[in-house]
Amino acid sequence: MVAKHFPGARLASFERLTGGVSADVTRLDMILPDGTHHSVVLREHAARHDGHELATEFQALKTIHAAGLAVPKPLACDDTRSILEHPWLLMEFVDGSTQIPEDEAGARIDAMAAYLFGLHATPLTDLPGLPLVLDPIPELLEWLPEDARWNGLRARLRDLEGTQYVGERVLIHGDFWPENIIWDEVGSIRAVIDWEDACIGDPNADVAFSCLELRYVHGKDGEQRFKRAYGERRAIEPFRFALWQAYAGSHAYNHMGRWGLEPGRERHMRGIALETIAEAAEVIGR
Repeated sequence: MVAKHFPGARLASFERLTGGVSADVTRLDMILPDGTHHSVVLREHAARHDGHELATEFQALKTIHAAGLAVPKPLACDDTRSILEHPWLLMEFVDGSTQIPEDEAGARIDAMAAYLFGLHATPLTDLPGLPLVLDPIPELLEWLPEDARWNGLRARLRDLEGTQYVGERVLIHGDFWPENIIWDEVGSIRAVIDWEDACIGDPNADVAFSCLELRYVHGKDGEQRFKRAYGERRAIEPFRFALWQAYAGSHAYNHMGRWGLEPGRERHMRGIALETIAEAAEVIGR
């Protein structure tokens, strides 16, 4: 791969990067012909990958990078399986950390909200054919926990009409959470990674998922700070947010058993997911 895409370069080392569940990610460190060191990231669509086709993910990343958003620069992709067993994407390595120091959590949550607003303001031209995310109800009814506690919410959701989003459609990341954000040493976002679930549609979907992820780690205060910071830039309609909040909580509760979580962390996250569904149910019920 190095020989093909970086003629004259020499592979010095490689390191498997951990954290994701849908792709195998490896850092490749090279020495270029002029003696300088250069690193790239190889993202291989593993057998458990369920995101976009490779060409779609590559073109979306190219377009988003060209729009000026902080994302890794895509370099090449290949789905011929002539080098590796699975399709793969090659991109520039972005140095930094996904960790948020506790004493900087507030400022970094504000920065996340600002980035997400900027993403949602990105023109949709030149993007590949991304899926539309407009109506949470069908999948929400499928994922809502099978428990009598939710019978009233389930009945209310089935009675709702006109739940398809009719506002301005925006570019949605689809998995905007702290582990997909790379920070520099002064607390600025260097890059947002993992665009395999990018789509077009209702911005409330992105906001709801981010709120849930932040609540796992930073509690309800962190969630509310993010929601407030985003809402200062773009109004959040409470009812639509509640629909997506119930969707996010139900999706997490339904799927997290496949994420390879440590048992204690999974119990904690399941409890938070149920709390968010209950909060959403109060709003939807009104």
